[in-house]
Amino acid sequence: MVRTFKASLVSFAVAAALAAPAAYATNGYFKIGYGTKNRGMAGAGIAYAQDSLAPATNPSGLSFVGNRVDFGVELFSPKREAQLDATAIGGTDTGKVDSGATLFAIPHAGFAMDMGNITAGLSITANGGMNTRYNSNLFTDAFAPAIGCNGSAFCGGVPSGFAGMIVGMGGTVPDAVLQGIGMNPNLNPSLGVNLSQVIIAPTVSTKLNENHSVGGSLLIGYQRFRAYGLGLFQPLSSDPTSVTNNGDDDAWGAGLRVGWTGKISDSLTLGAQASSKIYMQKFSDYEGLFAEQGDFDVPAQFGVGLAFSPTDKTTIAVDVQHIMYGDVDSIANDGPTADEFFGALSQVLQTGAYAGAGRLGDDDGWGFGWDDITVIKVGVNHRYNEKWTFRGGINYGENPIDDDQNLFNILAPGVVQTHVTAGFTYHPSRYQELSVSYMHALNTDQDYRFAGTGGFAGFSYDTEIGMYQNALEISYGMKF
Repeated sequence: MVRTFKASLVSFAVAAALAAPAAYATNGYFKIGYGTKNRGMAGAGIAYAQDSLAPATNPSGLSFVGNRVDFGVELFSPKREAQLDATAIGGTDTGKVDSGATLFAIPHAGFAMDMGNITAGLSITANGGMNTRYNSNLFTDAFAPAIGCNGSAFCGGVPSGFAGMIVGMGGTVPDAVLQGIGMNPNLNPSLGVNLSQVIIAPTVSTKLNENHSVGGSLLIGYQRFRAYGLGLFQPLSSDPTSVTNNGDDDAWGAGLRVGWTGKISDSLTLGAQASSKIYMQKFSDYEGLFAEQGDFDVPAQFGVGLAFSPTDKTTIAVDVQHIMYGDVDSIANDGPTADEFFGALSQVLQTGAYAGAGRLGDDDGWGFGWDDITVIKVGVNHRYNEKWTFRGGINYGENPIDDDQNLFNILAPGVVQTHVTAGFTYHPSRYQELSVSYMHALNTDQDYRFAGTGGFAGFSYDTEIGMYQNALEISYGMKF
């Protein structure tokens, strides 16, 4: 009976996780933690395993959770906004535009089976992702009038705006080029992306002795992506047909995670884990958007943690994690500077295409300019009595986006840094648990003015991106 239940649970969880969209932008685009108990402590858990989702944080923790099954769902509500002001170059100011799609249901599940010295298990979690869905197209609304002629976008006659500047400098702008850009159906009416990542992690851990455990997980990665409304950037790509509006594309990949947990004393436990890069198949439908012809691997990350119990009822956990966004070119490559963007645009207006450095889709193609980040997580777990356990925590992660990278990150405004969490577990019986956690990511706004120099002096634009988040997670755990 238990085996049938577990098999059904795992099959359901995998299907649900693959079907569910993700909209995360927390520690970069990674979730702050995995499992309701762990999230109640702001993700601190490298040295403090609490349920069968532990391998998503540290596979060696599976040795200390016993036989159990856990499953649940998170209701995630992000608020994303952006503004693009191109009035300085004859464009428009979009004003602040909010992203739609503000509520997502994201499932998770896991089980652990203690077979003596060896414990085996499986966790299925959303690793993270990014979603924006603007009902208006900020890039087109802001820049199209500046590219046009006679004060309006993409019409015949004497070019004005940016095109007029090129003519004034002795260049030519064929009317067919302006009309060709203006007739691109991918300029309107909306703008957005959706990236979702799921990690399925079969795990084995073993106790070296009573106090020390090591473990390893095979990380089976699945991700899905779509983009729409990026028609303005198609001429800046090595493959303009594979930039935008190609529907959903998906990819599979694999990596490894290893970990160690050691009980140093009755009150102190230490832990460490490292996850390799998850090498993914390329997004073939978007090979003209992402660097290296559609490559989008999941970054490697590693961390250390401690769990200190000043009393039998209270545990304080602290983790330090480092996420290596800078090692994935499609994420880390800088987006265009003001000079590069206007230089590329100038070439497009005169020739209809761009052949310079940084073309989207090339190995050195423009990306989102994300840096590595370090995250500090602090959580408290207090067992009030046999029925109730309460949790709280704070998570601070560096902002991976430099302000001069705001333009492309209108699509991925992962700038939030500080997260506060709270949660509890209710034990209706010895073998059952109901856990709830809540997270709030504090609002963060980031503003930057792109200013052209040299021949493009005076041609500038302002960008602002921002986000805050709320999340409520509920899960059920059963011991056996």
